[in-house]
Amino acid sequence: MIDDGKAPEKGLKRKNYDDDIHSLKLYVKELNSVITELRHESSCILKAHQMYINGWRGQAREMYDALLDDLDRVEFRVYNRLRTIKQRVAEEIERLELEAREL
Repeated sequence: MIDDGKAPEKGLKRKNYDDDIHSLKLYVKELNSVITELRHESSCILKAHQMYINGWRGQAREMYDALLDDLDRVEFRVYNRLRTIKQRVAEEIERLELEAREL
């Protein structure tokens, strides 16, 4: 094997890639935790909704229903955004792993 003098430089680059990959994987783990928490909170709201909504009538009921519709739309957008972020992070991890292998 011929030593071109670049081994220490490649080792440092590989370590930087590994550090970045590790950080991104931790980020995904954190996102998964946020998703789990959001699902739990949404479930709590739904349970409360099912317990108390039957007695509401008139304007109060209409306003409450409108609020729930808004929350549903926001929740959908948040889940959508989280999925997009996780996909982009996965692509970046894949790119970094490929670059590290090519060193």
